[in-house]
Amino acid sequence: MRRLTLCLLAGALALVPASCGDDGGGGDSDSEPPTPPERRGVVLLLDRDSPRPGETLTLTVENRTRWRLEYGVAYRLESRTGDRWRWINRDSAFVLILKIVEPGKREREEIGLPRDLKPGRYRIVKSFAAPAANREIRGTVEFRVS
Repeated sequence: MRRLTLCLLAGALALVPASCGDDGGGGDSDSEPPTPPERRGVVLLLDRDSPRPGETLTLTVENRTRWRLEYGVAYRLESRTGDRWRWINRDSAFVLILKIVEPGKREREEIGLPRDLKPGRYRIVKSFAAPAANREIRGTVEFRVS
């Protein structure tokens, strides 16, 4: 299983490339069946399933674990190509801010979609750290651009 290393620094405001979380692999990831939301430790939800290119989505992060989760604003935007996911926002830059979601709580953030997205299947991938459990958790949510 691939690991994404979170690049987090509390209180720092700096621009960093999205590749700071690169796991050393290529831009594609193996096709994995999604884990049902009711069994995941973190659930990502979007305010709509079929946005248009250039629109802004509201992403909700729901912490269903027993631990406080730490994460940043960085995310991977991937497109479905055949039976693989391809990382398409590899060159994006994000501010370096530590965000926290407590157990049983939700946090929201906005995600602006690129204007040049072509019709197809996409997903947002975010990584979360649970320092108290010494764990890293990955959350995904899919959507379709038509």
